Amino acid sequence: MKVIFRQAAEDDLDRIFSWIVKDSPSAAADMLSRIRGRINLLELDCLAHMGRPGVVEDTRELLELPYIIVYKVYEARNEIVIVSIVHGAQGREK
Repeated sequence: MKVIFRQAAEDDLDRIFSWIVKDSPSAAADMLSRIRGRINLLELDCLAHMGRPGVVEDTRELLELPYIIVYKVYEARNEIVIVSIVHGAQGREK
């Protein structure tokens, strides 16, 4: 499957990095590497649905603690769209 990031998800990654890098550049780089590594697993067809059902209808959620990667699977287009990446402690609306 092809993985595509919505601009909002790219912005989320930038915010995550900016927040962590203030305290530790190496921790910020490590966290982004872990998140991207987890997302890369979605490229494998057999793992495209590995996340749990999402809070928002028709989404799935993949954990890379403390973050939640929200994504949608579009089987017909053979695509995964990364919708957002949120901290697990953040409140989220349906």
